[in-house]
This record gives sequence, structure tokens and C-alpha cells, in this order.
Amino acid sequence: MKTEFAEETIKKLTENWFLCEPILFSTYCTHLLVPNDKMHVPFRTGKRKIEYSEKILKGMDEHLIEELLKVEVLRILLKHPYQRQPLAPIAELLTMASNVTINDVNPISKHAQFFLHGLEYDLPENLCFEEYYEQLKGFFKPSKISLQINVSDLEQLNTQGADNSVSSGGQQSAESQDPATISQCHSAELSALWDEDEELCISINKIIEEAEFSNNWGSLPLAAVSLIKASRFIEMDYRRMLSYFKTSVISSKRNLTRMRPSRRYGFAAMGSRYALSTNLLIAVDVSGSVSDKALGNFFSVINRFFKYGIENLDVIQFDAELATKQAIPMRKAKSTVKILGRGGTNFQPAADFYCSHPEYDGLIYFTDGCAPPPTFNTKRPIDVLWVLCGKAEYEECKGWIKEIKRNRATYIPSPK
Repeated sequence: MKTEFAEETIKKLTENWFLCEPILFSTYCTHLLVPNDKMHVPFRTGKRKIEYSEKILKGMDEHLIEELLKVEVLRILLKHPYQRQPLAPIAELLTMASNVTINDVNPISKHAQFFLHGLEYDLPENLCFEEYYEQLKGFFKPSKISLQINVSDLEQLNTQGADNSVSSGGQQSAESQDPATISQCHSAELSALWDEDEELCISINKIIEEAEFSNNWGSLPLAAVSLIKASRFIEMDYRRMLSYFKTSVISSKRNLTRMRPSRRYGFAAMGSRYALSTNLLIAVDVSGSVSDKALGNFFSVINRFFKYGIENLDVIQFDAELATKQAIPMRKAKSTVKILGRGGTNFQPAADFYCSHPEYDGLIYFTDGCAPPPTFNTKRPIDVLWVLCGKAEYEECKGWIKEIKRNRATYIPSPK
């Protein structure tokens, strides 16, 4: 079977990485290389795959292919496709923010910039991925046009070589479609596979730890090494957060298994196994002292609980009192949430609601901590976790929180 140009080139490049760029090679090996000529970008990552377009890469300069592949591997090392997704993310801006973050620590050539958008904006330097995402929102204008690009145009660009592709390719694209529309097409398509994957993030962190132990970072710039090291610190340990709470059997989660005999028929029939689920009450502080950004972070964290086996949550909003008389059930992650309240702060109404509803296994407060401690008037054991909106708020409140029996505290770290 004939080996395609792109596959052969990528194989050659990664074999060289094995000798000279061990961390890039190890990271590359965590993903499956998959051809995809339906896409309109040279490479994209996500869902543990590195997809490439033979049509776009065919005839492209080998150094340019390596640079574009290296950018995708750096994305994986920084875990952009697998964590730190904001609430209701805009795909184009995720890609652009990732491109700008990488360019800060590993400057991208002008030839590669033709395929990597977001670098054309006048943005401050040395911000984090999330901050660049917020900055780019100010430039973003959604397009109602169907975002498509002619693959034959890109094929023609590649046959002209990397030097000519940037200049002549831009003119051809501009003649057929609006350049801003094409840019959005590329950016949205590049991050189309991005989705959170905690297990893979742990594997990537092990690769980073091995590189740190051996101090073998290949040719990566010092700034890139520092950013990769910082990315090891995951925003929040969701499994640990959820492990604070006891579990209850949900009978609807019955699974048949050959590993357990039927009570009536023994091993002649399949037995039953019941999954455990946690029934949690979430109390979100919507008082005026909590910023819109903090509220966005709160609901982003709540959305992530659904990736860790939680199938339903009940949410109440509070300021000086409960914003709603009843808890609002959430059965899945939501892209938009209506915020009520925005008055003063009082933790007691949420505590009273929790104590009067024994069906809940635990209570999680999302707050800035700016109110007197509540009293939990109940004889039953309680489990309460306080998630503060930042480290400063955590340091200020952790003392009085720990004084309350079976209360724990954590915080949402600022992006590194």
C-alpha cells in the first residue's frame, strides 16, 4: 500500500522527535494519528486524535508541517483541548486564545500564522489562556454566513510553496469569500473536537513530571517550559470535591453483570449491580458583591460535575434571602443560566433550606464568603463544602469555615 506524502513526512518528523524532542514525542504518542480530508485546516487535535489533511499538507514545506504539528502538540501539553473550557464556549475564540497563548512562549512564523488565526489582533502580552479568550470577545463578531473554504484553493496554495502561500493564498481567499469569515471557519473547525478529558490530563501531567525530573525539554524555549510546568496544576480536583459526600443507591441505575450471580437462578442468569450516585444541593451566591466573572466560574464548575458521574443536581440561588422558593433541578450541563437576586448576602436561608430537606447528601456553597457564618439547625450529620471565588477569599474565610463541624473549604484558583 502506497504511503501518502503527509503520513510519511509526519512519521519522519516524529522519529526525529524521538531523538531530539522527547517531550514532544511522548505527548504525540498519547494520540492517534488520523487522516481527514474533509476538514479545511492542516491539523487539529481533540478526543485523543491528531487529525491531518493530506490535501492541504501535500507539497507543503517540511519545516512548515513540523511547525504546525508542533503547535498542536503544544496545545495538548498545555491541555487546551481537554480542560479549562469556559461556560458556553465560542469555538473560534477557544482556538484563537490557544494560538495567542502558544505564540507568546513559542513564537510562530509568518508562514504558519496563515493557518493560525487570532495573532493579527493587538493584544497584551503574557496573559493566560482564559484572559486571552476574554480579550478576544471584544473583537468577535459572529458570522451568519456558512463558514466554508474551497479545498482546491488550498491545494493550489501548497503547490506554490510556503513563501508564496501566505501572500497569494490570502488574495485568492479574499476573492472567493470574506477573509474574516474564512478565519472564523478555520478557528471553529480547529477546536471542533475539544472536550474535557480528566484522565488524559493526568497522563499528560505524568509526561511533564518525567521531563521535569530529567530536565530534558528538547529545544522548547524557557518561557514555554515554564508555562507547561504551570499547566500541571489543574484548576480544581472535582473527584476529590465530590468524594467529600456520602453516596446513596439510585435504583434506576441497575446494570446486569455476569460477574455477580442472580439471587434466584445463580450463575445461570445475570446478576444485578447498582451504580451509586450523589444527591447534592448547590447554593450559588448571587449577591451584588459577587462579580459576573465569578458567577460564570461558579456555573462552569457546576457544569463539570456532570462529567464525573453526577446525573442531577438541585440548585438554589441566594443573596439576602432565597431567590427562588424551590430548588431548580439540573439534569445536564447548561450553556445559559438566568441569574436572580444581586442584593446583600446571608448564608442562613440556604443553610435552613438544606437542613429542612434530608434527601440531600451534601451542600456546596459557591460564594465570595462576605457574610456572617450560618448555623445548621439539624440533628442529622451534615456535609458542606464551601467553594470560594478566589484564593484571597479562601484565606479570609477558611478559619471560620473549619470551625463548623463537617464543613470544608476550597477555592477556584486564578488561571496560571
